[in-house]
Amino acid sequence: MSTGTYPVYRPRGGINRLLASADDFMSWFLYGHETWLVAVLKGVPLFLFIYFLMTYVPNYVYYLVTVLLPFLRLDDDLGFLIANGVAGGNFALIVILAIGVQAARGRRGIGWSAIRIFVGLNYLMVVLLLIPLLAFNLAGGTFLPAEGQNPFPLQSVAFGTIVAGLGAAACVYLYFEYRRITRRDAEEAARLSRAGNPAIR
Repeated sequence: MSTGTYPVYRPRGGINRLLASADDFMSWFLYGHETWLVAVLKGVPLFLFIYFLMTYVPNYVYYLVTVLLPFLRLDDDLGFLIANGVAGGNFALIVILAIGVQAARGRRGIGWSAIRIFVGLNYLMVVLLLIPLLAFNLAGGTFLPAEGQNPFPLQSVAFGTIVAGLGAAACVYLYFEYRRITRRDAEEAARLSRAGNPAIR
């Protein structure tokens, strides 16, 4: 079983090769060498993702069970308890996912790869959808407008679009940084191999 950050390359074809490439990228993304910019591009979406799960989602649930659903219209105190239960469940899921990610470090297999790829898909969802939606909401947009309110003001749509573009640019940068780091590591490994075996020239 491999214990390194970068697994040995094994030729594959089709969807298997795509999944293997995604797994290799996520191994670097989660456990590999990083610059301060890479750390920021990982840390800020993580913070906003946790912020969304711990604040927005419980608030949405509270509003849903106390106002929006006419067949419920629960008491405010009961809605508060339900929202806090949702927040507690979200926190437990975050802890479980964090433990799973650390347990998957250096391990190979379908289950461990699935954990890493799941984290990668979540990252894409956060930077390309969730953060732009938060920006859209911050700029005055809403999906639950009050009577007479414009739910999609121009500045909110523009701001959300700009943030989505920045998220896409961040993903492209991370890919090229991954290629740069892994290429450098491969060249260093080849140099050390030649130095250790003079027959290799």
